[in-house]
Amino acid sequence: MSSLIYAVLHIILSILIPTANIVVIVILSKILKKNHCKSYIFILNLAAADLLVGLMCILETLDDMFDGDFDKNLFFCLLRLCFTVTPCIGSILTLLLISLDRYLAVTLPLSYSKIMNMKSICALLTVLWTIAFIIGHMPLIFPSLQQINYSGICGLFYAAKSEYLYILCFLVFLPALITIVCLHTAVGRIAYSHHKRIQRTRAVLPTNHPTQSSNFKAARTVLIVIICFTLSWGPYYITGIIQATCTSCKLVDLLKDILFVLGELNSLLNPIIYTFYCREIRSYLHRFIICKRRKVKPQGVAVVHFSNIRGQSIQDEANMGHISGDSVPNVSIFISSTEYSK
Repeated sequence: MSSLIYAVLHIILSILIPTANIVVIVILSKILKKNHCKSYIFILNLAAADLLVGLMCILETLDDMFDGDFDKNLFFCLLRLCFTVTPCIGSILTLLLISLDRYLAVTLPLSYSKIMNMKSICALLTVLWTIAFIIGHMPLIFPSLQQINYSGICGLFYAAKSEYLYILCFLVFLPALITIVCLHTAVGRIAYSHHKRIQRTRAVLPTNHPTQSSNFKAARTVLIVIICFTLSWGPYYITGIIQATCTSCKLVDLLKDILFVLGELNSLLNPIIYTFYCREIRSYLHRFIICKRRKVKPQGVAVVHFSNIRGQSIQDEANMGHISGDSVPNVSIFISSTEYSK
């Protein structure tokens, strides 16, 4: 029963994750051409990482549908797992960079543009993907992390040792989660302090003041980010640590199927949280995707054809008294039903 649920969820995610992230990438690419906001580069990188996760979901779905001899080889199984884990790590680390970027924008507004220039952004993204590639491909780089007795079932616990899960948990997930919580908590405190300062400077502050609404929206977004990230990857790593420390526990199939799909679900939630909650991107999506330009189809178009027009202006000739009946220009008017778009 769990395998059937796993297969259905994988098929759904293999459709939704690439579609949502491709839409986000197209929108952000157009916005970056008009608005050179460097923060959107991190969100674009997040969408690219989540798109890779969605593409690996497609490959895993096809592999599950046409289950052949691919998983029986340890090297090919590890290669498949490494290609899946690497973009997941890239997605998690990009969430960390987005949190850091917003923290710097709030705490250092005057020097933010100098700190987050294109060179520093490119360097951060290079370091991010280098770390993601190294950690994601550790079972292939270090043979000591590979299982000696491979049973032919392709899964993280079946193909790699428990030490590799410790690395993923204590070097990637927990540090990223703690840092994201700390950074967003600091941003929330700063926003709250600004809100209280405005309250003290104003004698009367209406309940529907924009400052209050933005404060509540920021707190809501932070809460959604932390909850979705924790609920997506938390059960997988917690169960993995339990399985690694408890040899008598039988949680390998649960980790291989349902919990890993739950972690991949975060790649579908990310474009919703970090892009559709952005007012500028949401308005751009509304203008260019939802509300397409309506075509105006008039009944006809007037086409005016002039012939026998002399080079000298008629007004000059009239003033000079040289216009005769033969010199009046001929005007022909044709009415066509040519349709045009406004």
